[in-house]
Amino acid sequence: MFVQHKQLTHLNVAAEKVTHLHVASSSVQLAFAEVRPQLCRAYLVRISGGEKTLVVVAFYLLESRSSIFFVPKVGEVSAADAEKVYEEGYSFIESMGFVLTETDFHLLSAAKKDVYWRNLPISKTHNKQVVAERTAAAVDRHPDDSLLAEEVRHLHLRSRESLGRFLASL
Repeated sequence: MFVQHKQLTHLNVAAEKVTHLHVASSSVQLAFAEVRPQLCRAYLVRISGGEKTLVVVAFYLLESRSSIFFVPKVGEVSAADAEKVYEEGYSFIESMGFVLTETDFHLLSAAKKDVYWRNLPISKTHNKQVVAERTAAAVDRHPDDSLLAEEVRHLHLRSRESLGRFLASL
């Protein structure tokens, strides 16, 4: 069973301690306590240090640009129990509608691991300047937020209509 770790805002851990990483292949809209519903990305991280392993379920909220973390109720586990807890985390994320894919993070070289880890939004080392540049670029592409909101609403309505037609054809 996983519980929310409310004090954790980023994973401040070195890339070499991350032994496995699964990432959601797409975003899903979720609602968490004290946060309005929004699209999220999901990450399943296995962090090992010495004899102990910690499995972390992370959700990155795209609109808020913040992360919500869940850890096993038992906390760190032994290396022997880590696979079982990792599978529980996998099931937990997939029960929320995500489809996880293996990143082969554990097969990367140390330098590539570091670069990959630093660029994840759940990482403490995530470059805030990169986020600011991406945000500025997005604003430049869509200076009128109401126009962007209208486009999103239109796409949402079209998707619902399409889904309705599909279900009616069954």
